[in-house]
Amino acid sequence: MPENDDHDTTAETDTPLWRFALALWQQDAARDLCLQLQEQGWSVTRLLCAGWMARQGRHYSGNEPESLQQWRRNVTESIRHLKKSLGKSDSLLAPLRESLARAELEAERIELYRAWQTLRDTAPGDTTRPGPSITESNLRQAAPATNGSINGMTEPMIRQLAQLIGTVSSGHSHPSGSQGA
Repeated sequence: MPENDDHDTTAETDTPLWRFALALWQQDAARDLCLQLQEQGWSVTRLLCAGWMARQGRHYSGNEPESLQQWRRNVTESIRHLKKSLGKSDSLLAPLRESLARAELEAERIELYRAWQTLRDTAPGDTTRPGPSITESNLRQAAPATNGSINGMTEPMIRQLAQLIGTVSSGHSHPSGSQGA
């Protein structure tokens, strides 16, 4: 696959949600918490959407289109599992792992763009003042549908992540803001 493609997807996927995700990911503690929750079966994309919506003062329902869930399962998670299956200690595999890491990031970027489209096209509904309460509530809505996903281990992580989200700029003010086409 050529690296210099005439079509730049980065410009298309540069949304307020993506910028929020990048800003949050710069915080080591937030990144670590998201990855720990991911190991417990949580979707980082759903966590990021929930956090971003909270920064907008909007409630996150956790509802997603089936097409977004399929993309996550069939593309993003498949690339991640393949990358993780390659041993870190085998230097021969390092270039392949790095390529898969780049592919995983691109899949996540596309996933966040598709999530943003859904959030952008959703009626704003009631808004509230951004803060820890709405952020924690939104993060709980991002929990996987399995029993026990919110437990004694994940609950403190949710509270800490909510505090960290509160320190991040929200990206732009509203999910319905247009992103030049």
